[in-house]
Amino acid sequence: MGEEGQLLVHTTDGVPANQRLAYWREGVMRRMVPLGVEGTADPFRGRMRRIVGDGLELIEFASEAVVAVRSPERCRIDGCDDVTIDLMRRSSNTWMDHGGMHRVTAGDLYLVDYARPSEVRRGRHCTVGLTMSRRLVRDVLGDDIAPRAGMKFAASGLARVLSHHLQASFDEAGGMTVAERAGAAKAAKDMALALLQATHQGEADPERFEHGFHRAAIGLIGVGCGDPDLTPERIAVALGCSRASLYRAFARHGESVAAAIWQARLERARRMLTSPEGIGLLVSDIAALSGFREMPTFTRMFKRRYGMTPSVARTADGA
Repeated sequence: MGEEGQLLVHTTDGVPANQRLAYWREGVMRRMVPLGVEGTADPFRGRMRRIVGDGLELIEFASEAVVAVRSPERCRIDGCDDVTIDLMRRSSNTWMDHGGMHRVTAGDLYLVDYARPSEVRRGRHCTVGLTMSRRLVRDVLGDDIAPRAGMKFAASGLARVLSHHLQASFDEAGGMTVAERAGAAKAAKDMALALLQATHQGEADPERFEHGFHRAAIGLIGVGCGDPDLTPERIAVALGCSRASLYRAFARHGESVAAAIWQARLERARRMLTSPEGIGLLVSDIAALSGFREMPTFTRMFKRRYGMTPSVARTADGA
């Protein structure tokens, strides 16, 4: 598969136009067979990037319109039974026949079971996702995998954080070290398995998927810290776990959930005070947008954290 954290790139660039689809079929789409290009006379173009992980790969896949099939015969012959969670990042028109006919639109996060036949008709598109060995998924779902083929995940909580993480992993992949990419892959694996567990059992186990679960919680806090009503209880509900489990996950990192929320609010405020993002806003506006209800509380906490008042921080940076 390659070294953990390695970034591999496959592209039709440099391949003669009349050989591109064959190259894609033989060298890239190992699980699916592309049958042809739909609705365009332009030469086929495609690119795939892979980040190698431990027992999984993160995969970004982009191409022109294409039809791809995984037949029952191919399922039997190649024995590939990996499971993929894909995010449709961009799509002009995609239909998937996999456990039923599904329309897939931008923002959809869905499960693909390569032990089952499928057919996908895609316009120009880009997906990001992770492909895991069936063994990893079976540890969470048991043998209850096949009925979930084609299943879409609700766009909230862990699913939303995983979607953001997958996109960010490839947006930043070129500037990351091998170790950082390996860490991103591990976090994606833990988030994905926690999501599958929550979908299957009604609650995820933060202790089992500690690394990804903690990162998912931090991601939710970063997104929601501007809401003054954000609480540990709401984060636990969004992640599909108990409040006690969430507290334990943070305690193992030497942190508290409440402290992480306040820290995220302070970091947001400081960023707005010292960047173009805050131009034209009063300090009190920035405090409110960062989740602080009262200016005295904001000023006191900001000074304790950064050694200066918000007004001084803004002046010192020249904003």
